[in-house]
Amino acid sequence: MMSIIIITLLMNLLIETSESFSVVVPGDQIVAHVGSTVILPCWISPPENAEALEIRWYRHDQFSNPILFYKHGKIQDLQEESFRNRSSLTPRSDLSGGLKDGDVSLRLEKLRIQDEGSFNCYVSGDSAYDSGEMVLKIYDLSDTSNPWKALFFTLLICALLGLVGLILYKYRHKLTAEKKPADQSVGGVGEINIEELRKHAVQITIDQHYVSPDLIVSKDRKTMKESDKYNHTGEGFPLKLCAFGAQKFTSGRHYWEVSLAREDKSPKDYWIIGVTKYENFSSRVRSAVTPSDGFWFLCSDGPKGFHTNTDPPVKLSLTPRPERLGVLLDYDDGQLSFYNVKERKHLLTMSSRFTGSVIAPLFNPGVDDQSPIKILDCPKPVESPVESSQPLLGNSSEVPPTNPESRQNETQSLHRMKSVEGKRKPV
Repeated sequence: MMSIIIITLLMNLLIETSESFSVVVPGDQIVAHVGSTVILPCWISPPENAEALEIRWYRHDQFSNPILFYKHGKIQDLQEESFRNRSSLTPRSDLSGGLKDGDVSLRLEKLRIQDEGSFNCYVSGDSAYDSGEMVLKIYDLSDTSNPWKALFFTLLICALLGLVGLILYKYRHKLTAEKKPADQSVGGVGEINIEELRKHAVQITIDQHYVSPDLIVSKDRKTMKESDKYNHTGEGFPLKLCAFGAQKFTSGRHYWEVSLAREDKSPKDYWIIGVTKYENFSSRVRSAVTPSDGFWFLCSDGPKGFHTNTDPPVKLSLTPRPERLGVLLDYDDGQLSFYNVKERKHLLTMSSRFTGSVIAPLFNPGVDDQSPIKILDCPKPVESPVESSQPLLGNSSEVPPTNPESRQNETQSLHRMKSVEGKRKPV
């Protein structure tokens, strides 16, 4: 009898452990102003479908009078009156899968000064629950009666203007820097020197130990596409179809190119190209794939266009669609740049900090495309005749080249020396 009780307790413990999760919210306060719209991020970890869970957003000590109450797959009528028609469940970014990926973020519209304060995000299931608290700070831009507030906004505006000036200065410096020709086209200005970029070329292959089982990878580990058996039924881009480069970097500059179009075929509409931290290899790629989570990439999402994975994302209009994409990782300067190799154009530069992390290439061929992603071997840059004729190390036995006039002077001096030697008497 005792053994049966022990086994039952262990089974219950295992069930509770397998269904446990934690609620994650930002550590810093969120700042907004009166009349604007704000999203209070909240998600569960590890990611799971939250459509069947109970979600309750409430103010401090107002659990029974929630801002928003979601249960049985829909939002209930139980709600604090001041937030009615102003609150909803909204994904925290375009890359989030929403409730299906455990994103339970709250959207508040038409903010009032009375909305300022703490907000609690509570999520519960059959055998597990957790909550997180965050602070919303709201400023009234029209209130100038408080001199300290007016001073604060004056200083804030000055700081923003100074930041914009610094960015413009660095931008101009990158355009004119001679030591970094690969960065001269920051912002898409002018053509790029592909040969200069290829001086930093590295050979990239797919890491066969860390690749999605729904991908088909060639024997040389250079080409990848989705499996014919893979059926993408979810919403948004299929982030799980990721492959990682076998080469890993902790310093220096590294450049590689990928082909996004087969011969006589239009370029791919769906793909992700970028880099990621090595520690992300063993974990399942989830909805949180921003730079703060160790991912940096450019995404082509079919009719939705091109965008970065930053939060918020930066959308781009790239015409023509890239057929051959170049990637430059500048680890030490914290920059990831993308280039249209065929058009010899710079597309985008993302700035971040890689220090202390092991960085590797990231690939995702997407779905609904006939063309695969193919990692290319960059041709060696062609050296100019002057550069190739110069020795890497000097040789003391070599005679430096001279012009015809100097040769004539040397010959005349040699004749005079012989004449003097002939007139000397032997000792």
